[in-house]
Amino acid sequence: MKLVIIILLFVLSFVSCVDPEKKSRSNAQGFFVIWFETLFRSSGYYDPACDDPNRASPITFNSPISLAVSNESKKFRLDSGPNGFRYSFTLSSDYPGCGVMLFVSDCNRPNVFATNTTTQCDSGTFKDFFPGGTQTCIIPSFGNKVVIVNLQSYLNSQPNLTKCSTITFEALP
Repeated sequence: MKLVIIILLFVLSFVSCVDPEKKSRSNAQGFFVIWFETLFRSSGYYDPACDDPNRASPITFNSPISLAVSNESKKFRLDSGPNGFRYSFTLSSDYPGCGVMLFVSDCNRPNVFATNTTTQCDSGTFKDFFPGGTQTCIIPSFGNKVVIVNLQSYLNSQPNLTKCSTITFEALP
C-alpha cells in the first residue's frame, strides 16, 4: 500500500510540473516535489572535508603524526592504497585513563565509518586501543578511496580524563 502511495505521489509530482499556460504553481505542488526528493535522497552524515581539502590536512604514508596539545582535534585526508587503508596507532600506557578518539571514514556518500567488524588489528580493536604500545590495523573495504581521519586527544564528554602522554598515528602503504 505504501508503495502505491509513493508511486502515485511520484506521478502526481511530474504531472503537477507541467504548466502549459505558464501560470504560477501552488505551494502544495512544490511541497510534494521537495518531499519526494527528500524521501529518496541518500541520508546519513557526510563530512565536508571530503569535498573541501582545506578542512583536513593532507597526510602521506610513513609520516607519523603526534598530538601534543590537550583537547586537540585534527582531521587528515589521504588516498588509500589498493589493498585497503593501513595504519599504525601508538598510545602510552596511561590509556584508558586518558582520552583519545579515532574516527576513520571514506568519502563515499554517505560516509562509511570504520568499525570493529570492518577493521583488522594485530592488537586491540578499532575502538579498544592497545595501551602502552603500537597496534597496526587495516580496513580492507577502504581500498582506493579518499579517507578522512579525525584524531582527538581528549574527550570533552569525559572531563575526568586527561590527555594521553603519547598519541601517534601513521598511515601505512
